[in-house]
Amino acid sequence: MLRRTLRGLAQAWIIVGISLTLLLVIDHLLRALPATESARFDAEGPAAPDRARARAVDADQPWIGQYWADHKAARRSDWHSYVYWRRAPFAGQHINVDAHGFRATPTSIQEERRTLWLFGGSTAWGTGNRNSGTLAAQLERLYAEYAPELGVRVRNFAESGYVSQQSALAFQLALRCPEPPADLAIFLDGPNDVFATLQSGRAGEPQNESNRTREFNSSNHLRDLAGVLFAHLPGITRLASRAPAPATEGVVVDWAERTVAAYLATLQQTRALAAAAGVDTLHLWQPTVFDRKSPVADERQIVGASPTTHVQLQRATRTRILAAIGAEPSLPLVDLGGAFDDLPTAVFFDFVHLSEAGQHALAEKLYRLSVATMNARTPHAPRLDRCPARPVG
Repeated sequence: MLRRTLRGLAQAWIIVGISLTLLLVIDHLLRALPATESARFDAEGPAAPDRARARAVDADQPWIGQYWADHKAARRSDWHSYVYWRRAPFAGQHINVDAHGFRATPTSIQEERRTLWLFGGSTAWGTGNRNSGTLAAQLERLYAEYAPELGVRVRNFAESGYVSQQSALAFQLALRCPEPPADLAIFLDGPNDVFATLQSGRAGEPQNESNRTREFNSSNHLRDLAGVLFAHLPGITRLASRAPAPATEGVVVDWAERTVAAYLATLQQTRALAAAAGVDTLHLWQPTVFDRKSPVADERQIVGASPTTHVQLQRATRTRILAAIGAEPSLPLVDLGGAFDDLPTAVFFDFVHLSEAGQHALAEKLYRLSVATMNARTPHAPRLDRCPARPVG
């Protein structure tokens, strides 16, 4: 009896092993296949860039291939309380993540006299951009070129997938550190909030919140545990993902209004906290390809291939943001939706991520919006941040 039981267990173990091996093989094969129509909607949202189009935008750049190799290797994230995740430390040719989990920004200044913190999602983090081509790096270079006497050091707090509430929490954690705070904090948010609403149908939540619910419950429910395991098979997950069904106009309007209400509440709370800490703030509604009056080249295909409800929701939400700014001119918010309307070239390689040329154009606008504030700030001695809630150095 014991021999038969052991033999049965051995056979069962072999079957499980073969099944898992087949799943892994199928997953890798599916990853290699081009995206199908049903896979155009990536459940990971802006955190999952369109690499094929990114390569096309910077096809003449010799670094682009190695960049995406670095990006793939740097995808691992670690758990961080309150904000959920940050990248694990990484050192590559074009991507560096410091010991605290923040994207490194190569400095362009001789001496730090003023400090600027940049918050946001993957666009601000620099998806598709080398260390020197991120928004933070290019903004610091502009300060070094146009106003070197200010000594502005830019530190990048952004992370892929973050919504405005995560940016606010990252700011709050940074203020809790013993070192002095920044002179100015810039928040580049908005489209990730909209995408999170599209995912769940509820405004004000992080992206992929259902994953956290499933992971939390996985220790008690076998079904949730299986879901967590399948979530780590991106090929199969992509095959199973589907674009959201078209929503009615009333639903889109409701989602847009709720998203704006949640976003503005977070903005006001952050402003109050910053004022108490003596930090100036600049809140910017991030541009998307859907905002361009005349999308250029491949950008037209991006718009055409995007799920209708997503396009409608992004545009409806921005319309209400513009209405809020118009109704209350003192609202501390600047819309950047038309930031690229005067450019004749493509800058987006998916609905939200920018080429380095696009980041440069955006950095020019951020410089013009922030330089007066930075000029009014009192210079301070150079400092080194050692607190884990801030970038290293």
